[in-house]
Amino acid sequence: MSDASQESSNPILSLIGNVFLFLVPASLIVMLGVVGISLMGGSMKKDPNEEEKIAAAPPAGGPAEAAPAAIEQAAPAADAPKAAADPAAASAGSIDPAVMALGKTTYATCAACHGPDGTGLKAGPALMAPSLVGSEMLLGDPDLSLLVILKGIAKENMDFMGMMAALGAGLDDEKIAAVLTYTRNEWGNAAPAVTKEQAAAARAKFADVNAPAGVKRAELQKIVDAHK
Repeated sequence: MSDASQESSNPILSLIGNVFLFLVPASLIVMLGVVGISLMGGSMKKDPNEEEKIAAAPPAGGPAEAAPAAIEQAAPAADAPKAAADPAAASAGSIDPAVMALGKTTYATCAACHGPDGTGLKAGPALMAPSLVGSEMLLGDPDLSLLVILKGIAKENMDFMGMMAALGAGLDDEKIAAVLTYTRNEWGNAAPAVTKEQAAAARAKFADVNAPAGVKRAELQKIVDAHK
């Protein structure tokens, strides 16, 4: 009887053993699957900040493509007119050639002391007259040069061998204006032209200056300032 009972229980134990052997591996497989799905799901989630970074990032080649446009905009047009570096030089370019020609002819008298090139004629180691090239007196206030031509400069020392004589009686207003315009725009000089009207006005306002031997050099500016 015990043998029959043992035989009847063995199939049950065998079945339980077989089920147990099936369930354990199956459970492990299911658990691994769940874990794998969880890991994959986590890796597939997108970081919102990362999306913003991607959206804000410029497209590939953006700056490189925009650079030529920026350079083209910054570069000046090839045919754009260039501004004159020196307003006085631009003014000199618009001077009437006839005025320059008259001024050059009139300057022939001045060249005896100032030299044909305006640098002052040499008399041994000394100069007959100061250079007119870059002269502040010549290129500055026209009234200063007009006073010098009209009244002359007194000879007080031997800095220069010559003497600046008064030329107001020998030159009319047109020639005075022309010779000043010429010397102010020759030998690299550049300054606005002196007009005949300016010469006439200077002749009238300096008429009361009594200087038969010429005006002292130190008083030239004072006289000009006093007659403004």
